[in-house]
Amino acid sequence: MITRLFKLVRDMAQVDYYNEVGENNLTTSIKVEPGTLAMYGTHVPDDPKTCYVFEIYADDDAYNEHVSSTHFKAFGKMAGEALVDRAVYQLIPRLLVEKAEPLMVTGENVVEPHLVYVDIKPGTEDAFLAAITANMRKAVEVEPGVLVMYAAQLADNLNRWVFWEVYASAEAYAAHREAKHFLDYIAATEDLVAGKEFHVLAADTLVSKGSLDYSA
Repeated sequence: MITRLFKLVRDMAQVDYYNEVGENNLTTSIKVEPGTLAMYGTHVPDDPKTCYVFEIYADDDAYNEHVSSTHFKAFGKMAGEALVDRAVYQLIPRLLVEKAEPLMVTGENVVEPHLVYVDIKPGTEDAFLAAITANMRKAVEVEPGVLVMYAAQLADNLNRWVFWEVYASAEAYAAHREAKHFLDYIAATEDLVAGKEFHVLAADTLVSKGSLDYSA
């Protein structure tokens, strides 16, 4: 399983070009590439030049099929013209769970993606993974508005965890924060966490095949 997070800075004079080519790349990939499992394009609401993209591929072959495609090459051409900066973060996926229904979100919407960084104290990985697993699995199972919950570690810093979450709306996230499994997770990890960084993002194009359930 290949999981990557991108932080992109776009030239706002070319934002329509970025949006059009980016949407086509993501929606075409999820439809025609069997090994492309999920792709999420977002931006920071109060800093729209800054975008985050989260991608999941089944394996190296799936990723290679994607990068050789016509739609990705069009995206690469656009990126060379419309991006002013780019950072790529290699991730180690630990738990990836989502609703059974495929996701296809484009245009105006109220879907709310979140990007959360959590720094844990050295030596607490097993306890932290157990706590997040209980919360994430239960949330996707019983909360209608919790669409996606992914947890991964930065490949070059295993104490920094990356959470990519998608909620049906801001109200769905508010309800999640009141759920018993979430409160249990907060209590269980209080002494394990050294720091957090939280980003509420705006959804541009969010696509997934649905039913992903992966743990490592």
